[in-house]
Amino acid sequence: MQPSRNGALVDLVDRILVKGVIIHADVIISVSGVPLIGVNLKAAIAGLTTMVDYGMMGTWDEQIRKSVLAESKEEALLDENEEIVLKTFGSHYCRDKFGSGVWRSGFLYVTNKRLFLFRKNPSEILFETALDRIKGVSIDMNENSEGENKPLRVLIKKTHLGNEVVLLRTIDVDALKSKLEEKTRETKETEKCLVSAS
Repeated sequence: MQPSRNGALVDLVDRILVKGVIIHADVIISVSGVPLIGVNLKAAIAGLTTMVDYGMMGTWDEQIRKSVLAESKEEALLDENEEIVLKTFGSHYCRDKFGSGVWRSGFLYVTNKRLFLFRKNPSEILFETALDRIKGVSIDMNENSEGENKPLRVLIKKTHLGNEVVLLRTIDVDALKSKLEEKTRETKETEKCLVSAS
């Protein structure tokens, strides 16, 4: 039985998109031993998710996604007695069943009840958790993150067996972190008052 090469091109493209390729070339054109033209080529080719993970093109990606999402007029539906505390453009790192991940963009909302990421078109909540399930927040200080575009790690109580870490990214990560800390602290104080009153 002869090995099949049909998947070789697909594997190559997948490798380039997921892992990336860096090309570095120096070309000098000379006539009669006299160098006339020099070309220095440096290129990184990868999927945009990989580029953002390595700290490249993150701000550009956020700006493009934000402008596309802003064109839609649809807003997130809120529950009764729910008020928006903070709304900002952002994204959530979502892993698929094969283990690879992608940043899904929309508008991050912090309300008096929950944290969620809403995409306007098509209308969908991409991520959601109640404030009382948030156990901690911290800014990821990975050296690959660029400028203010550092991911925010949110520790969420998943079940009685364990917790889940969720990565969120936004332009003003400090404002999101402080607002989440403030609201989760208020939620815990309300819970303590309700428990002591009963």
